[in-house]
Amino acid sequence: MKAIIIGGGMAGLMTARVLADFYEEITIIDRDKISTSPDPRPGTPQARHPHHLTPKGRMILEQLFPGLNETLLKNGAHNSKGKEILFDYPFGHINLQTPTEDAACSRSMLEWHIHQYVQRLANISFLNSVTVTDLKFVSQENRICGITGRGEQQLPVELSADLVVFAGGYHSHLPDWLKRYGYEVPQPEILTTDIGYSTRHYSIPGEQIPHWDLLHIEKRKNGNTPTCVVSFMEGEVMEIILGNIGGLYPPTTTEAFEQELSELNNDVLTGILRTATPLEAPRGYRMKQVFRQHYEKMPDWPAGLLVIGDALCSFDPIYGTGITVAALQAASLQTMLSKNQLQPIPDFEVSYLKAVQHIIEPSWWINAVADLRHPAVQHIYSEPLKNIAFAQAFLDKILEFAVVQNQMEIFGLIWLVSTSFYPLHELFNEKIYQLLQAAGYGGVWEHMTREEQFSA
Repeated sequence: MKAIIIGGGMAGLMTARVLADFYEEITIIDRDKISTSPDPRPGTPQARHPHHLTPKGRMILEQLFPGLNETLLKNGAHNSKGKEILFDYPFGHINLQTPTEDAACSRSMLEWHIHQYVQRLANISFLNSVTVTDLKFVSQENRICGITGRGEQQLPVELSADLVVFAGGYHSHLPDWLKRYGYEVPQPEILTTDIGYSTRHYSIPGEQIPHWDLLHIEKRKNGNTPTCVVSFMEGEVMEIILGNIGGLYPPTTTEAFEQELSELNNDVLTGILRTATPLEAPRGYRMKQVFRQHYEKMPDWPAGLLVIGDALCSFDPIYGTGITVAALQAASLQTMLSKNQLQPIPDFEVSYLKAVQHIIEPSWWINAVADLRHPAVQHIYSEPLKNIAFAQAFLDKILEFAVVQNQMEIFGLIWLVSTSFYPLHELFNEKIYQLLQAAGYGGVWEHMTREEQFSA
């Protein structure tokens, strides 16, 4: 059996690793040329901005690619063991310990080493510098049977396969291709986030790298104030990202960027900047919206076609959710393929699309809870999101409680739920509500709590 994966980024590489155990021949098609070094690809402009792996994402990547973390560390990735993660909020500070040897590196370094791993698998090949332009369709069987595209010098490319997996990322042409064949594609769920980022890299001598691993500053008393995250990567490089939503783009000029940092009034940030040397001017990145496709609602979804990663659902990058959710989707596909070997799953492709929606749902919802705090952000879909006002009030209280009272266990729980390690009900439950009540963190939000009855 043959499989084609459209897209050689993180989602495509994880999918390839999963399919390698079930398909005889897998071809990964990507429009970029094959990279001989861990440098940013033209097809991943976001690679020049920080990419932080969540604990869940890191765990799945290590399962799919055993030894990945050790390989990254051996090749110069920043080691977070024994360091702290610092959080700065309007109502106080709190620090988390990092007990494990976790590798922190650029998106390009991470992707390149995974690419090297996949390249060593005998049944996987790469077809680079090819732009896929359409799907091959067997109409009488309602089945996708391959792709057509253009290679270098616009030469035509045509490949057949038993399975095509679209992992082509945020700028997906899949809805247009499906419509071309007469399919009625559901309207996607949209958040009009209008996200803006600005990132600057600094050189920092090894002896000056601090005891902390990451600094997260969120001073949202004023919605105009961006979130700031400071972290470290390979090559003794520090990266600082400013991010905001609702069209409030952080500055991309050097002077304005540094002024924005100084206005955050964070002593740790001020101190580390004294020892750092800027490597370049800030770089900007913009996203008008994030979306969630609902292909699972199509009654006639074609056989032989799957979708994964940002092509299925995209997220505000500041939350570090995208790679984790794609990894969860790949793990779900792996489980379903194993079950399918033992006993065929009827309508496998539709069953997969429904299964991964259960993975996407909590991450999409909790990200929307945060994004919809900004008045310029709207949720556009036929069905409204539930319990948003309740969740915003509840999270405000539980976060303030954890930080002000230095409740490390509760703060860690918030973080692990927000990053998809634990399910939502681990945080949104009666026990946590009673804990807040007992600590005196009540108020008008209690009426919402009683109404919603923790049905998030």
